[in-house]
Amino acid sequence: MDGGLAPLIDRKIPKRATSIVPAGALSLRHFAQHCTACQLCVSVCPNQVLRPSGDLKHLMQPEMSYERGYCRPECMKCAEVCPTGAIRLTDLAEKSAVQIGHAVWVAQNCIVNTDGVSCGNCARHCPSGAIQMIPKDVDDEKSPRIPVVNTERCIGCGACENLCPARPFSAIYVEGHEMHRII
Repeated sequence: MDGGLAPLIDRKIPKRATSIVPAGALSLRHFAQHCTACQLCVSVCPNQVLRPSGDLKHLMQPEMSYERGYCRPECMKCAEVCPTGAIRLTDLAEKSAVQIGHAVWVAQNCIVNTDGVSCGNCARHCPSGAIQMIPKDVDDEKSPRIPVVNTERCIGCGACENLCPARPFSAIYVEGHEMHRII
């Protein structure tokens, strides 16, 4: 308990089928072949999105995780410090056009379903406008709204996952792509 308020529950990291690497890495394979795990990108990430991987195949190579922040469209510090070309970006417009993953909604974690309250945090903070809120009950326009993800528009920045109030697991998380896509 914190000062008599509700207990503070830490956010847990979702199990991703495919890990997420920064925009400019091109693909998991390219990143794994070129990254030397120097940790420069991890140390300069202002949003604490990059962390060393614990996966034995990619031990200590950076991967993205959104429990502390999300990858902001206006930042490319990781590409600026990468000495090997594992992360290459020419400008911010290029970064905003790269899809590194896509958001996945988990209905049983969403506070609309668990607590019966309206939220919409994921849609409100999505920089690419990939999340829309629709009525839970299609026949009742006044029913609570739930998110729908346009996976073709989502860039995988993690804003939705990071800002989701559901605990211990977010109601929305980003699944990585092995090959990054230009949208």
